[in-house]
Amino acid sequence: MTKQNLHRTAWLGITRFLFLFCLGLMGSGNLSAQLSPGKLSQAHSKLEGLTNCTQCHSIGNQITNQKCLACHKVLASRIQANKGLHASPFAKGKACISCHSEHHGEKFDMIRIDKKSFNHANTGFALKGAHVSKIKQCTDCHRAENVANPALKNKASRYVGLEAKCVQCHKDVHQKTLSADCASCHDVNSFKPASLFNHDKTNFELNGAHQKANCNECHKTSIRNGEKFTQFAGVASTNCTSCHKDVHQNQFGQNCKACHTEESFKQINPNRNFNHSLTGYSLEGKHREVSCKKCHTNHENTFQEFKKIKDISCVTCHKDIHEGKLGQDCKSCHNQTSFLLKNKNQIGKFDHNKTDYPLRGKHLSVECKACHKKDLTDPVPHATCQNCHQDKHNGDFANKSKQYPDCASCHTVEGFSPSLFTLDDHKQSKFQIDGAHEAQPCFACHKRENKWVFNNMGVECKSCHKDIHEGKLATKYYPNQTCATCHNTGNWKSIRFDHNQTTYPLVAKHQSTACGSCHMKDQVQQFGGLNKTCASCHQDVHGKQFDRQGVTDCSRCHQPDGWNANHFNHSTTNYILDGEHRNVACNKCHFANLPSNNRVRLYKIEKFECIDCHL
Repeated sequence: MTKQNLHRTAWLGITRFLFLFCLGLMGSGNLSAQLSPGKLSQAHSKLEGLTNCTQCHSIGNQITNQKCLACHKVLASRIQANKGLHASPFAKGKACISCHSEHHGEKFDMIRIDKKSFNHANTGFALKGAHVSKIKQCTDCHRAENVANPALKNKASRYVGLEAKCVQCHKDVHQKTLSADCASCHDVNSFKPASLFNHDKTNFELNGAHQKANCNECHKTSIRNGEKFTQFAGVASTNCTSCHKDVHQNQFGQNCKACHTEESFKQINPNRNFNHSLTGYSLEGKHREVSCKKCHTNHENTFQEFKKIKDISCVTCHKDIHEGKLGQDCKSCHNQTSFLLKNKNQIGKFDHNKTDYPLRGKHLSVECKACHKKDLTDPVPHATCQNCHQDKHNGDFANKSKQYPDCASCHTVEGFSPSLFTLDDHKQSKFQIDGAHEAQPCFACHKRENKWVFNNMGVECKSCHKDIHEGKLATKYYPNQTCATCHNTGNWKSIRFDHNQTTYPLVAKHQSTACGSCHMKDQVQQFGGLNKTCASCHQDVHGKQFDRQGVTDCSRCHQPDGWNANHFNHSTTNYILDGEHRNVACNKCHFANLPSNNRVRLYKIEKFECIDCHL
């Protein structure tokens, strides 16, 4: 027998002796308290007493998972079925006591989950969308009514047994009329709208105006089983009259598509069977879009063979706005595409070029009455643009004699905009345009209060831009509100301010920090009077453990180059790390505590005995 085996045999013998000795003296409460490492939690309180030690412990061995699962049979069955967190790679291979330790007192919570850092994906159900943004507490979902397994339903802690099915937590508003696969129509962001649903995959593909119709226009809401219910399955869609009223009272059958389209009821199908040319009047241009009733006014809801009109003229249906002054041959100036003369050089017999004012550019599309206010034959003044057009510049370019320059120096008949006044021309003015100003349209600067302004506008930044720093930033940093001290016209967010001018030079990580991270407080700018302590911007994650007279000097351990405590020396504490302790992770000794409901890792430990960390 090796020396190691001799030691093990001796230790087992001593352990058995002590255990039997304790059994013989278990009537002594003081002896029990000395032998036990601490009281059990409330969940295991029924196992208190030395006679119950072997319920969890094996003599000479640590606590085994088999011992735990022998009592927690429901959990064992879920692990066997490969369900839940305990069956995931996160928990497999771990000892139960690595997460659920005991002998820490009755009030000790054995289920210690850091809800902020817990990865729910380890349970087999990753939280996304509204499950993250709208769910505030775990118990919002983990409730008794959502647990199907009766063995788990009434447990004090219901973090197991919840199935990853929508109907497990959500009410089936469709009342089993649709598939149980909610994810085929809905996503995890919101129940409405059903963004994943594709109506084209149903028996009724949506086209035309049907694409713009509200769902409830076809899918009616009723009361079913005492609750509001919208029917999506089994909606009749064989004929148009399933949803639409037959205004023709079945005189033309049920094939509505013979004349109508899905774009609009008033839009006649161009491929309709009825040929209007057979009437002696072929429909062209705008006449194709006119409702039949506009012309056929003598027949209500019927479209029989109409009496041929021998003499069809424009004035039969249209009012002669010229009052006969230009004759009855409307086609000499107009066509069926538009009453307006959009291209007077190509449409109609009237040629405006024969007048002393040929029409060009935008003038070609102007309605005649826009210029000919009284009568088409009356002469219209046209010496200057101001004869017809209002001076949008309000006299800014008029000389002292109130004479206007030629508008053609900046504008053309193709349109008021764009102007012929170029960027190069603007650079010859008092304000040279560069940077982001080059991308701005003229009206962004020159149109104020719905008026065009070009003179006496000012050339300083504050002439157009509001000083958002006024009263918040000392004027010594931008004398006379000169924005160029920090900003440029290329990019407003590009700032070249030298922070070394202040009493707080930026170093390390602070150099790459966005200005707003420190200078925006409750969405309000603040530049002066800022507290320079770390706690003014950073949260004290240590819970004031290292406060000295109400102030925590973070620089004792940390530096601006990173949050890691690279400057902390454990040898300066009351416990110098040596031996294997040098390789132990900090969190193995410095446990998280919950003072005032805020989880804080304890670093200042007043008492540190071996038994405090070692079982």
